[in-house]
Amino acid sequence: MNKQQVRNFNLFTIQYPLTAIVSLLHRLSGIFVFLLIPFLLWMLDIASGSSVGFERIQSVLTNPAAKLILWLILVALWYHLIAGIRHLLMDIGIGESLRSARVSGGITIVITIIAAILIGSWLW
Repeated sequence: MNKQQVRNFNLFTIQYPLTAIVSLLHRLSGIFVFLLIPFLLWMLDIASGSSVGFERIQSVLTNPAAKLILWLILVALWYHLIAGIRHLLMDIGIGESLRSARVSGGITIVITIIAAILIGSWLW
């Protein structure tokens, strides 16, 4: 029999469960933070090198675009931390059921939104 298989190559039409979205965002935030570590270390090196360097970084961070980039980095870092704690708890057997995984995924998203608002109010 020649059975035709349904193939859906458009990833935007697939409805992903919340747990898959949380896991995917955890991986993407990890990549994002990893790739920006050299930039953050460069900023730390300049800011801690001398008072002139500190003032230079401080003046750069008064720019709204730089604040937005810093906000994105900090939110990604916090999300990665919160989702990582969720994954570690699941690794030791806490919250492994489907229902508790959905609840912990929702809690992860809510905590991240609250953290994003708090980080934004702190920066601006």
